[in-house]
Amino acid sequence: MILGTPMPTVPYVKPLSSEQKELIHRLVYFQDQYEAPSEKDMKRLTINNQNMDEYDEEKQSDTTYRIITEMTILTVQLIVEFAKRLPGFDKLVREDQITLLKACSSEAMMFRVARKYDITTDSIVFANNQPFSADSYNKAGLGDAAIENQLSFSRFMYNMKVDNAEYALLTAIVIFSSRPNLLDGWKVEKIQEIYLESLKAYVDNRDRDTATVRYARLLSVLTELRTLGNENSELCMTLKLKNRVVPPFLAEIWDVMP
Repeated sequence: MILGTPMPTVPYVKPLSSEQKELIHRLVYFQDQYEAPSEKDMKRLTINNQNMDEYDEEKQSDTTYRIITEMTILTVQLIVEFAKRLPGFDKLVREDQITLLKACSSEAMMFRVARKYDITTDSIVFANNQPFSADSYNKAGLGDAAIENQLSFSRFMYNMKVDNAEYALLTAIVIFSSRPNLLDGWKVEKIQEIYLESLKAYVDNRDRDTATVRYARLLSVLTELRTLGNENSELCMTLKLKNRVVPPFLAEIWDVMP
């Protein structure tokens, strides 16, 4: 080093506040707690996936479809339970709580799918440890562009190495997103700001060299989620045209017209 040359300055990064640390800790805890269905819930499934090979092609398609829809119901129920425990959710009026839950469920589900993505098989591993690839969705009559985009999104999240804290914060940000017909939209935005600031602080402290780029990429995910959520709604309508039964719980929460 040449004498007289000033030392390069290391940009100051504000550490996470104690409140932000506690918030992230709670989010990760609840995310883990509502990560997978209970053994009791799994036993309620009407179809045992291990017996799929016993059916002919048509019955196998119906069986695969029922497995996917039943697992989707359990996943959405877990998302609802997670959302109810988020700091700030209980401060909203019941009408806004319902609006947020219905609007966020399909988007938040994409995060759950991405967390279950297996790169070696390019598939989603369900709670029963059964991998479901694009071919599996094809057999169930679900193999359209929406599924391919969902897998592509999962690969993107995998390659970004999104960790548990980032997933939890992103899910909270999605839940507290501005939606049509909110009575207290300003309050939802204020709550979301807390989670956005916590995510920014977390990313800044996780990797200072790439924090700005990483934070921007994580936020870009939210736009992609809106697209995937819309595709999910379109898929549900397509299923009805194909005379596939959309379970009442999903039809209600996703506003699938009868």
